[in-house]
Amino acid sequence: MMMGLSVRLRHWVNAASLLLILSATACATQPAPQVAAPPPGQARIWFYRLWAPSESLNLANIDANGVSVGSVEPGGAFYRDVSPGIYHIAPQNRYLDYGQNTNVAVVSGQQVFIKVLDLSSWANAVSGGQWYVRRDAWYARLVPPQYALAEIANPALVPRPSARPAVAFGY
Repeated sequence: MMMGLSVRLRHWVNAASLLLILSATACATQPAPQVAAPPPGQARIWFYRLWAPSESLNLANIDANGVSVGSVEPGGAFYRDVSPGIYHIAPQNRYLDYGQNTNVAVVSGQQVFIKVLDLSSWANAVSGGQWYVRRDAWYARLVPPQYALAEIANPALVPRPSARPAVAFGY
């Protein structure tokens, strides 16, 4: 009788230990990769998009001063080092709306953050109300660095660890 009880107790302890190990590894997050400051004489423009599975999962293609600078995926971020100056940031859209684009002026050593938003409900409304056609409508928004870093660094908002920049930036 005691032998059967000790075997069951050992099974419970093993199961609890396994559960503890699995839950500890599931909660562990990878540290954000360290990203160096912009090169001397350059500025850095970050483009990021939060993970919103209810919105479009397509890539958002971004132009700066009429030249393609890259595409940002849901939950992703990338940056471009640029010369100081004024940049017109415009996501590529099929339908145009007011306020989809933004302008940003950068100086040497500065880092700015552009959040790319999707408002496909607006694009679907102007595309003739075709329920079977889903269009993307991308918007670029200049975001204060402290707010952008908080959004990007939160793993619940951006599921890809490679999309998180280092928190220690000089402004």
